[in-house]
Amino acid sequence: MSEKQKLFIGIDLGGTNIGAGVVTPEGGILSRDKIKTKAEGGSDTVIERIAKIMDRVCDQAGVTHDEVQAVGIGAPGAIDVKKGSVIVAPNLRWNNFPLADSLSKHTHWPVTVDNDVNVGTWGEFCVGGGRHTEDMLGIFIGTGIGGGLAIHNKLYYGHHMTAGEIGHTLVKADGSLGRRTLENLASRTAIADILRKLIAANHPSVITELTEGNLSKIKSRVIAEAFAQGDQLTTLVLQDAAKYVGIAIANTVTMLSLPHVVVGGGLTEALGKPWIKMVNEQYKKYVFPHGHDCKVVASELGDDAGIIGAGLLACERLSQKSE
Repeated sequence: MSEKQKLFIGIDLGGTNIGAGVVTPEGGILSRDKIKTKAEGGSDTVIERIAKIMDRVCDQAGVTHDEVQAVGIGAPGAIDVKKGSVIVAPNLRWNNFPLADSLSKHTHWPVTVDNDVNVGTWGEFCVGGGRHTEDMLGIFIGTGIGGGLAIHNKLYYGHHMTAGEIGHTLVKADGSLGRRTLENLASRTAIADILRKLIAANHPSVITELTEGNLSKIKSRVIAEAFAQGDQLTTLVLQDAAKYVGIAIANTVTMLSLPHVVVGGGLTEALGKPWIKMVNEQYKKYVFPHGHDCKVVASELGDDAGIIGAGLLACERLSQKSE
């Protein structure tokens, strides 16, 4: 590998696993791996685990430390982007933790920290489903629902640094408390909860067979399998969820006049194109007429979105500092 090659490490930090990869400035991944987070061991343990996985991916790619220019991290929870600190991340048990400073002292590389959904959005925007646009909404549907915005070729944060939090937008004003926001109505957690209640009320579903009667096993894979088998109950619940996702996207596109939306996340990956089609059909019912030409497409990077986005964000921030 050329000594002039400038490389970056992207980190996807989660409460259970840490994903990492060596990323090129063009968004390619030279190596990738993951390791258990072990958050119960405290922040020092997590920092050591991040350093370990970074060394591992460098070794796998045959990359020396001198070839790595900077590190980008996508972390869960509320992030102070300017300070590079995690304000609060319940699944990591962190409060006001100086992640960038702590890791930089440990590795001697400059470190950029952002919200995990923002870096996923950035990855899709740069080299994934949104690479041909200047403005984009990224929405990721899994255990919860998160969103990020790229406006005029940059991540947009807003005054309170929380722009794009589409999962917390109200989509059912007359819903019961706890059943009003998009996340409460259309996340995998919400869909699984609705299915459990309906099946417990004697609505027939192939899910009972797929889970061997243990409805706590309703995850994205089970929902996708039931949907693929044409299960009527699952299809009806997903249609309802797609309606709320469509409403939320329509509202955002109408408000910001966006030309592009990328939909990703674990549930989307599991359900595939039929889910994207359902969301598109619902979105077009509710969007302002001039927003009909907005493209709503599936994520192209899958699990790599966070790693690639984090690496490319580190690249961009380093370039900004050198200007």
